[in-house]
Amino acid sequence: MLLPSKVAVDDNTMAMIRLVLPALLKMWEDEDDKMVVAQICTELRSAMSEVGPAVTIEYAEQISVRLLEIFEKKALCQTIDDDFDDEGGDELDEEDLTEYDSMLICAAADCVAEFADVFGEAFTPIMDTFLPHIAGYAKPTFAVSERAMAVGCLAEIAKNMGPAITKYAETLFPIFMAGLRDEHAEVASNGAFAVGALIEAATIDATPYFGEVLKALYPLVKRSDNTNNARDNAAGCVARLILENADAVPLADVLPAWIEALPIRNDHMEDLPVYDAICHLLKNKRAEIEQFLPSLMPVLKQAMESTDTLFSDESRQYLGS
Repeated sequence: MLLPSKVAVDDNTMAMIRLVLPALLKMWEDEDDKMVVAQICTELRSAMSEVGPAVTIEYAEQISVRLLEIFEKKALCQTIDDDFDDEGGDELDEEDLTEYDSMLICAAADCVAEFADVFGEAFTPIMDTFLPHIAGYAKPTFAVSERAMAVGCLAEIAKNMGPAITKYAETLFPIFMAGLRDEHAEVASNGAFAVGALIEAATIDATPYFGEVLKALYPLVKRSDNTNNARDNAAGCVARLILENADAVPLADVLPAWIEALPIRNDHMEDLPVYDAICHLLKNKRAEIEQFLPSLMPVLKQAMESTDTLFSDESRQYLGS
């Protein structure tokens, strides 16, 4: 498997990786503290993000085994009797245990998503292994935090794999739609992002599903609050539908609620598709957008004046002209 590194890795760095990674993996295998294992996952994810696949390419199989154990709840730190702490013998309450479990699984999920980012299309064999295990946590019988984790992790994988995610689109779409329709904002928010990311990345015609998606997005777009960034992610999803095929979006019906949900409040990564979609409609002189210019212009003015707003270079240039 030949993969480019994000940064050049010299012989000394590779020697250090080959010295540290085996020791880290051995520590991971033998560690009985969930929070230590979670930290290992977090640091490994950070190293992959900074350096790229060179950090893990020689150890991908071993890392996958360790991560899979966490999702199957078979890691040593998940199988020992942790009802009591190691020093004082004080009993840990159920809430603490659940929180530790959730933090560990979320850290493992973030690590898997980073794998997808650095490996790209080469992530496919790893995806084949992890998909059924992560997707299992999206079932309604699991806790809200676990459902949110599963949908969010798979969404990041879809975004990071790009067109290679097409192979899994038929499996992922119903999972993401169930997340979007979830009664809990944490899950629904991730579902909105996931549906948009899948439609953007996959090389299939998703327009037959636009009506179903828009119907599910409407309650989030119309929320009076932005709990868990649900409204931001819903607005971003609508933007991705417009960018995918504006002709398949009933703009006259969709634009009023969409514009009302803008500007993006917190999740500014959603600025990118939102303002790209607005520019797309304006450039193509869509009559539907022109009739809403009085309500859109204050949104654009606020966005352009905010240092938090993110724009693609093309959209910034167009809106600033």
